[in-house]
Amino acid sequence: MIKLTIYSILQESYILLATIYGGILIGFMYDIYRIFRGLFRPKKMATMIQDLIFWCIISIVAFYVLIFSNQGAIRFYNFLGFILGSIFYQGLLSKLVIRSLVFLLKITKKFIYDLYQVLKYPFDVVLCLITGPCSYCKAKAKPVYYKARRVGRLPASIIKDTKKTLATYFKKK
Repeated sequence: MIKLTIYSILQESYILLATIYGGILIGFMYDIYRIFRGLFRPKKMATMIQDLIFWCIISIVAFYVLIFSNQGAIRFYNFLGFILGSIFYQGLLSKLVIRSLVFLLKITKKFIYDLYQVLKYPFDVVLCLITGPCSYCKAKAKPVYYKARRVGRLPASIIKDTKKTLATYFKKK
C-alpha cells in the first residue's frame, strides 16, 4: 500500500526555505571552490578530478537537504528553492564572502610566514656563528694556500722550463 503524504502550507514553506538555504550553501561551497582554484591554478586533469569531487559533494548536500526537509520527495519548488538560494547568494553575498575569505587567507598566510621566520631565527643565528669563524679562517688561509700551491708547483715548472730550454738548445744545432 502506498502511503500518501499531504503537506500543509506551513510544511511546504519550510521545505522551500530549507531548499533556499541549501542553494545558499551550494553557492558558498562554489565560492570556496573558486578561491581554491584561483590560488592553486591546477592543470587540466586535476581540474577535471576536482570538478567531479565538487559535483559529488554538491549532490550529497542537495540530497541531504531534500531528505532532511521532506523525506527525499522531489517537487518543482525544490529545484526552485535551490535556484533561488543560489541566485540570492551570488547576487548579494558572494562578493563579500570572497573578499572576506581571501582577506582571511592572506592574514593566515602572513601569520604562518611570520611564525616560520620566528622559528627559523635561532637556526640562522647558529648557522651564522658557525659560518662566521669558518669564513674568517678561509679568508686568512687563502693567501697561504695560494703561496703553498705556487711553491708546490715550482719543481714541476723548473723541470718543464729546463726541458724546453734544452730542446730549443739542441734543436738549433
